Amino acid sequence: MINREILEKIKLWLGKEKILIIKGARQVGKTYLLKEIKEILEANNKKVVYLFADDIDNKPILKSLATLELYLGQYFNFPNEYIYLMIDEFQVLDEAGLLLKNIFDKYKDKIQLIVSGSSALEINKNSEYLTGRAIHFNISRVDFKEYFNFSENVNIKRYEFNNFKELEVFYEIFKSKLELNLGTYLSYGGYPEVLTTQGIVEKEEVLKSIIKTYIDKDIINQLNIKNVTGFNNLIKILVGQIGQLVNSNELSNTANISINTLKKYLEILVGTYIIDLVTPYFKNIRSEISKMPKVYILDIGIRNYLLRSFNLGINESGGVMENFVYNTLLAQYDKEYIHFYRTNSGAEIDFVIEDKNNKLILCEVKYRNKVSVPVLVKNFEKRYNNVSKKLIITKDILKKDGEVYFIPVTLLSFVKF
Repeated sequence: MINREILEKIKLWLGKEKILIIKGARQVGKTYLLKEIKEILEANNKKVVYLFADDIDNKPILKSLATLELYLGQYFNFPNEYIYLMIDEFQVLDEAGLLLKNIFDKYKDKIQLIVSGSSALEINKNSEYLTGRAIHFNISRVDFKEYFNFSENVNIKRYEFNNFKELEVFYEIFKSKLELNLGTYLSYGGYPEVLTTQGIVEKEEVLKSIIKTYIDKDIINQLNIKNVTGFNNLIKILVGQIGQLVNSNELSNTANISINTLKKYLEILVGTYIIDLVTPYFKNIRSEISKMPKVYILDIGIRNYLLRSFNLGINESGGVMENFVYNTLLAQYDKEYIHFYRTNSGAEIDFVIEDKNNKLILCEVKYRNKVSVPVLVKNFEKRYNNVSKKLIITKDILKKDGEVYFIPVTLLSFVKF
């Protein structure tokens, strides 16, 4: 199975007085992560209880604090013994947040809650009860570094910028394998089951099954989408314009839905981990939230399935590579810290990243053989005096020119920001 980097971050919080919330789309490996954590705990002689909230047999147990107390007391000697309680897909429970709050407040020194959920909309609705009580972990699809390590049976870590020589050696050794693996990754996306399935036809069938189940059953049915045709049209329009500005009026007219319905559907697509809407960078927050965002899809495989465009390969350019870069950045930065910059004349810097020291990292995707530092990058640095790094993402050029790093797109996953 593919080793997930997020596991090490979660392990740091085991045994602490915090509820651990593991959230992400269906089929990205949340349940597998829970089982890995369970094995780690049990290997250290810890008592672990695992309940799948959507299982009909578990619904009576999770109906209230009283029923849960009774079950844990009868079968696990609780609260006399400390336990780790795992609840998979907890958001399906009625008043899930209130239940977790009550358990935590009464037994935080006797129990640690580790829960998973597939809908940010439902999780956020329940989070009002959990302020100060919970730590959230976003589980994305498998990123390229995780897939490469799995595919090549290696354990490559991220390289610091000050270890540029090591990065050069790594690239020289693995260049062809990086390109080959990225071709597969760009064709089928980052769902673990798809990546671990052998054969092109089989990969496409698994991806089709995941997407149809996720969109048709989990999103359209459970979230009560009224205009199914309009919703499906909207998704296809969005995946066909990844990396472009989202003009609400144009989208509304093209998808033949009202502006209010469009806003609702966009919120659902973001909340169910299908797309992200990236806001422009401004110092004035009022300006930032009033400008049009750009759209990126959170798994390239979804885009390829909906557009019937597999086998993109390493020579794909334009929005797909920009989208890949965005998804790669998400492995190290929360989406709230990733923006783009656009002038009134339409010139853009693809990504402006706010780091933990309130410094800015500029990242421009130039997927071609000859590249240079865009004038806008130089002008931005003059206007804002807190730029710490400048990255140009290239096709295959790796070099450092003063304070500018030229990084091949295949290497970006292996660089530590």
